[in-house]
Amino acid sequence: KQWYQRRVRGAYDEIFMDEKFSSEERNVLFEKLYTNTLFYLAQVYGVRGDNKQAAAHCHITLQRQLEADEFDPLDWSLNCATLSQYYVTMNNYVSARHTLACASSVLSNVQESSENSQYSDESYDNEKILKTRADIERCWIKFCVNLLKDSVADLEASDLSDKVSKITEMKNTFEDEEDKAEELEEKKEEEEEKKEDEKIEDLEAGEKTSEKTAEEEEEEELKKRKTFSDLVDIEDLELLRITNVESGQYEELVPGELCKTYEDARKVFKAGSKFVENAVKHYTFDGYVTDYAEIKQDLSSLYKNLAVFDTDESRKCKMHKRRVDTLTELVSPLNIQHFRQLCRQLRFELGEVKNTMVSLKYSIAAEMPVDQQNWKKINNLCFGAIQEFENFCDLLRDPNDKFPETLSNETVRPYVVSQIYIARLYGKFRPADTAQKLVFLAKAETHFKKALEYYDGHLNQCRNMDLKEEIDVAREMAHFLPRKMERIRQMGN
Repeated sequence: KQWYQRRVRGAYDEIFMDEKFSSEERNVLFEKLYTNTLFYLAQVYGVRGDNKQAAAHCHITLQRQLEADEFDPLDWSLNCATLSQYYVTMNNYVSARHTLACASSVLSNVQESSENSQYSDESYDNEKILKTRADIERCWIKFCVNLLKDSVADLEASDLSDKVSKITEMKNTFEDEEDKAEELEEKKEEEEEKKEDEKIEDLEAGEKTSEKTAEEEEEEELKKRKTFSDLVDIEDLELLRITNVESGQYEELVPGELCKTYEDARKVFKAGSKFVENAVKHYTFDGYVTDYAEIKQDLSSLYKNLAVFDTDESRKCKMHKRRVDTLTELVSPLNIQHFRQLCRQLRFELGEVKNTMVSLKYSIAAEMPVDQQNWKKINNLCFGAIQEFENFCDLLRDPNDKFPETLSNETVRPYVVSQIYIARLYGKFRPADTAQKLVFLAKAETHFKKALEYYDGHLNQCRNMDLKEEIDVAREMAHFLPRKMERIRQMGN
């Protein structure tokens, strides 16, 4: 503590006590010191976990750096883009888009050749410029991914809210009109009493004001002044804007509100896809495998959430097919020994995508006749989904190809869910004959039992894994399938 006090005292003395500085120079140095203090406070708040205050101090720091014209445009752009990620977590997409647009705008003034740069007195490494640009593109990608995901959640919540509203509306239809009239009369009386009270308070306040001393007036004036903490309350933070930057053209690239229609969602998707295309120019598969994979997984997420807004099930299937192509192209060349965790993620996601496609194909089949050739395609799709989930489960084995008795916490739920998915998929096969149908049902029973076997054998571990709904279904099906198979055998005989 004493060391910090000496440093602060030393900085103060250097600025204000040294006669070599003019008054104007002292002001400049003081402002710079204050800006640095805000920056360091942002770091402290970040370490303490106070993200709101950390973001606010970062925001003010960035603004002051611009006003003082003392900043590195590459670092400033990246810091500004990084700040947007806080706003994304707070669902404040207007501010997130604004900070990203400011970052892109400032970076656009930095050219690979310093001769054409706005910052002509600096020389920037081309590779650093390309990396900074790619990092900002990735921040834009996360913005689009989360905006679509939250839009889907809002859409689903709205559907539920509409149902509740209809029930409430029906209930309100039968309310007694006389009770409503009484309520209105009571409210009117309350408002009149409130107005009378306010008049009395205003008169009393006027009398007190005239009797104020000079000291009281000064004290009141101090109270009116907002401290820095007051200025960064969450309500004010959402209104903070970075001035002195032409960000309009970049803010027009993508909406700043939740999507309500397919057209809105498609605009976000198209912008996100373009950002993906630009980001992988730097983060290529060769040299940046993990980064490249994350970007491609984000593209898969964009397709997934866009499909929710589309009412055409055939187009939905095509979107999910593109997800399959993207993820398959990514996982195929990966070295399992070096990227086992990534391979698990990709295989499980591929299984989920193909399982979704099977459900969509069945929904389409229910609306129109399906020939034998198309049923064969659906069967192949079922088999493909099963294969992906089995590949995922195989990747849980240890180097000696032995399946662990106890899985790690992060793989328990995916494993149990995979077994239930596989069981359901075997039940969706369109068999060629009764014998094949019995084979598929027997396999379905086996995988339901595998899920139950792990769950029942590791109750303490599974208790907080949010598996109750899946396990209840598995128990019911494990009990039901043997009787179903027996009936099929009797009918065959």
